[in-house]
Amino acid sequence: IKEGMELTLKMLNDVFEKFGIEVVNPEGEKFNPEHHQAMSMQENAELEPNTVMAVMQKGYLLNGRLIRPAMVMVSKAVE
Repeated sequence: IKEGMELTLKMLNDVFEKFGIEVVNPEGEKFNPEHHQAMSMQENAELEPNTVMAVMQKGYLLNGRLIRPAMVMVSKAVE
């Protein structure tokens, strides 16, 4: 079953690439309001403020244009 799922995912990614669709998976990057939608903020002393801690839902670009923002959890400074 795992092998079948991996093969299906590879085929889907190949189709995305063929039609100019890019996945936005920004974990560990700085929060960008143009490509990310902040779903929550959490205090974290280990990360710089406004860093994406987790991706709840990946986003997508079509030929460089945003069609769905990535839904993310963003770090904030410890108070």
